[in-house]
Amino acid sequence: MTTELGISRTSASIAYAAGTLAGILPAPAIGRWIDRLGPRPTATIIAGGLALACAFMASVQSALMLLIGFAFLRGAAIGGLSLVSQQVVNLWFVRRRGIAAAAASLGLAAGSMVFPQLIDFLISRLGWRGAYLALAGFVALTILPVAALLFRDRPEKFGLSPDAGLALTAKDPRPEPSFSRQPALRTGVFWLLCAAGFLTNAVGTALLLNHFSIMQTAGVAHVDALTLLALAGGVQAVATLGTGFLVDRYEPRRLVPLAMGMLALASALPAFGGGVTVSWLYALSLGGAYGSQQAINAAGYAQYFGRDHLGAIRGTSFVFGVAGAALGPLPFAASIDWTQSYAAVLTVCCGLALLCGAAAFVVGCPSATANTTAIPSPMTERT
Repeated sequence: MTTELGISRTSASIAYAAGTLAGILPAPAIGRWIDRLGPRPTATIIAGGLALACAFMASVQSALMLLIGFAFLRGAAIGGLSLVSQQVVNLWFVRRRGIAAAAASLGLAAGSMVFPQLIDFLISRLGWRGAYLALAGFVALTILPVAALLFRDRPEKFGLSPDAGLALTAKDPRPEPSFSRQPALRTGVFWLLCAAGFLTNAVGTALLLNHFSIMQTAGVAHVDALTLLALAGGVQAVATLGTGFLVDRYEPRRLVPLAMGMLALASALPAFGGGVTVSWLYALSLGGAYGSQQAINAAGYAQYFGRDHLGAIRGTSFVFGVAGAALGPLPFAASIDWTQSYAAVLTVCCGLALLCGAAAFVVGCPSATANTTAIPSPMTERT
């Protein structure tokens, strides 16, 4: 794309960052919309918007159009569909929310395994513009009908109970919390989860966008670099399920150091090493960091703040998470343009991840709620 459009890698990264930030700005409003209207109409409209965004990308002719296209893509896919999809799971599960959210998030891991190869194939056959048109059709034929036919509001509205009617057997049940947005924003754990999401998205997105460039500097061929993406996706799936299982048993904040430790390792390995062994360890660490943080992020906010105002709370947190994805690639692009190396920026990322992991030992669990309901939650501390 940069070659055909005649723009530099830094210019493309700036367009990506600005477009992502513009696209995520409506997320708080989308969250409140989900709370009021429910997930199905919201998801249906956003899925249609994502198909149109893919079609628009096929017509990009300039850096400005690229920025607009990124705004449509990121706003619809991340600020919209990811938000409403996680909301549906959190509405339908309470005591088994961690494993349910993790299982639902396996689609992201599967996408990481399948879509790099699929899109590489589409580009080789159709060019990057044709690949975007194919993706537009794919979204219209799959995600759009799923959203319209299968998404539902919370189970109580249909005379059902959460957790698929699982009998209440918790030995020490805790009333489900009910925070509104402003009280949630005044808690330390909200900002801890936001910081972990920001860093994972910032570093992870930068590593993925520059994956082939980073692997080339490590002496890894293009075909082997594609294999490493599939490996990272597989590890992401395992880490997502494993961490989701843990979220149902331990406080999410206690698991943040796990995700941040693996993110620090994924940053340090390509900064200080190279070769096949280091690249495989890098893929394992990156997939583990993404998967564990994915499970923590999917269920953590609902565990701490409840379901009543979750859309508004998650809409706000999404701004920080996606801002990380927007801003993360910028220092990487600048580093390679100015120094022809990623070592310095990777070292800084490693230090920030370790700092965030250490902060989890200081932040406390919110103890007060605005209101409570009678549904038990698995938030019994076992550490």
